Amino acid sequence: MAITNTTETSRLCSLEAAVGRAEACPEDDCPFWEPGGAVLGGRCAFEQLGLSADSELAAWLLEIRARLASASSPDDERAERSLFRHLLNESSE
Repeated sequence: MAITNTTETSRLCSLEAAVGRAEACPEDDCPFWEPGGAVLGGRCAFEQLGLSADSELAAWLLEIRARLASASSPDDERAERSLFRHLLNESSE
């Protein structure tokens, strides 16, 4: 009898949790996911900020994620990323 070891991660999205929803983490499909390497596994950049209770920030990041996902072309995605960087830099001034 062969034993197969299949593991599925049922990790919940920290952004969704911060706004009161329980949804699966898209991991690599999320622009805020930091891919792992040879030693470390992938991780959520939002979790690393330590702001899991900031529902306004989470909602804003979810909006950015949705806009990036709905980009219909690489040019649209670049424009959305550019807008995100601009807004991020503007808010730190």
